[in-house]
Amino acid sequence: MRISRFYSILTVLLGIILVVACNNSEVPTGKSIPQPEAGKGDPAVGEFELFEVTYFTPAQQEGPYYPVDKPADLDNDLVDFAGAKKTPAGEVLSLAGVIYDANGRRVEGAVIEIWQTDNNGIYMHPGDPNTGRRDPNFQFYGEALTGADGVYIFRTILPGIYEPRPRHIHSKIKLDGKELLTTQFYFSGEVAFTGTEANLIIELAPAEDDMGNPIWIGERDIILDIVQ
Repeated sequence: MRISRFYSILTVLLGIILVVACNNSEVPTGKSIPQPEAGKGDPAVGEFELFEVTYFTPAQQEGPYYPVDKPADLDNDLVDFAGAKKTPAGEVLSLAGVIYDANGRRVEGAVIEIWQTDNNGIYMHPGDPNTGRRDPNFQFYGEALTGADGVYIFRTILPGIYEPRPRHIHSKIKLDGKELLTTQFYFSGEVAFTGTEANLIIELAPAEDDMGNPIWIGERDIILDIVQ
């Protein structure tokens, strides 16, 4: 989705606040996650407009580092990690989008999982030889549940690089317990994808959280090859 559209909804993003419980007094409270526009047709007013489907989000491999032991804290804020002594290293990223089906309808009740490296390019996984040096203040894995508007949102950090791969965030989408899509998202300027894979690229725009701290915002809609 183009950055111009993202800027056009920024005023809406800044007006909605996700309240996350703070589990440690040393963790800053500026944790509001900018929210994407729910779209025309609030459920209280009428139905959502259909999205014009021109592609399906392509699948990519799960990779070797899907969490073996998921953290007890499974929410969508990977920066505010339960039990952390401080905020994790790295640049905060608010990642959001809408999940659609093949007919352009918003998908309600979908669970979207993400997992990624910390700022140093290390996974929380026994298969990563550097996992013993991972950032203990980062959550590494999170889940979000879509409502009637199909919106998902995460507060995380820009993942660190580990050679030879470009920075990326893994994602898995499930509905009614069934796995529908596993893929990976990348960042503009770091990969040269063409065709359908270009729809895996996240374009970043600078913003601020509710405390005035600099963050990045990125949007990536997900279109599933299913019909509800």
